[in-house]
Amino acid sequence: MYRGNFFRAYGFWHWGEGFQTVLFTWYMTFHAQLSATEIGFYQALVLSPFLVFTLIGGALTDRIGAGLSYGVSTLLFAGILIGYGILDHAFGFVPQLFFAYCVAAGLVSAVSNPAIDTFIAEATPAPVQRNALLAASAHNVAKLVGTLTGLLIPFLMAVGGFVVNGLLMALSVLFLRLHQRQAPRFVRPVATIRGGLSDVIAHFRAMPESFDIWLASVMLGLFMVPTGYILWPLVLRERFPDYGDMIALVNISSWIGAITVTVVAERLSDRIRFPGRWALGIWAFYSLGVLALMVVGSFWLLCLTVMIFGSVKLGKALVYGRYLANSPEGRRGVLIALDQTAFWGLATLGTFVMGVMVDVVGLYVTISGAAACVMAFVLVLTLRGNLSAISAT
Repeated sequence: MYRGNFFRAYGFWHWGEGFQTVLFTWYMTFHAQLSATEIGFYQALVLSPFLVFTLIGGALTDRIGAGLSYGVSTLLFAGILIGYGILDHAFGFVPQLFFAYCVAAGLVSAVSNPAIDTFIAEATPAPVQRNALLAASAHNVAKLVGTLTGLLIPFLMAVGGFVVNGLLMALSVLFLRLHQRQAPRFVRPVATIRGGLSDVIAHFRAMPESFDIWLASVMLGLFMVPTGYILWPLVLRERFPDYGDMIALVNISSWIGAITVTVVAERLSDRIRFPGRWALGIWAFYSLGVLALMVVGSFWLLCLTVMIFGSVKLGKALVYGRYLANSPEGRRGVLIALDQTAFWGLATLGTFVMGVMVDVVGLYVTISGAAACVMAFVLVLTLRGNLSAISAT
């Protein structure tokens, strides 16, 4: 795996994100003892800026530069994390203060996310496809490390957890600055455009494969991400309730699966001539494999199934490099933000709707419906032909 400062910066950012996911859930559930309704409200609150402000963050990145945008927003994020941990230690849980924290953290995260991704295409002199796979591997390893680090939260307590999380974010900024100072810029031959939403629409018309990659992010956000938040946790609760305390092991299994396939794909990158076809095959396999959730016979088989599901993360990584390569210099931040809005913003809505569907029509009908919707998306993308035609970059 490439060991440049960019991937250290990218790794610390996603290490912090993975750690924050565990910290945030632990804080609300055990430290603050919030109700289920309150937990759902604050979860949605911290993710809600991705529906609107990610695009603003992308536009800001295009205007002032990705390095400055990421550095300022992520250092603010670090300060918010550390400051909230200290305030919680001094005053305990205060609903108004936690509300402000969720809004502020969501806003700066919505700026940082598109900014860091703008560096992926030119992170190394290697082809963009390989850079995207390297970034995916760094992301998956960091998320796993963040999840494992979350096991220390009961010892760190709330104040220690928030301070550690803030330090991880600050280290990411440090390594990105080192990357900018030390690494040459590997400029890709793309046109530069500047303007508003009309230019983005024109870009999608000129680059239909980029539009289809964005449609794939819509599919992932609406149906695949909610599977991890809703479907397999409820399968665990319904079929194997005695293993509820081992839910973290299922999460770890997912990241192990993701790391395995992305590392292998990165090493075989030069042999993957048509990455779009592989991505479509992976998503089709997922749509069929998710039905296995209805018949898994043991907890350990569920872990294995979820580990195999982890391979679905490779699909986006295979085509994301092409999306970045097609993104013109003056609009790259906005285009990345638009992609992340489709992924994370719609994941917020998809998770809510999928949870409601389970209550209305039942768990197994919801699983079947999600699998059918993913397959329908894959068939439409296949018939359009744009992803199938993508060659290695």
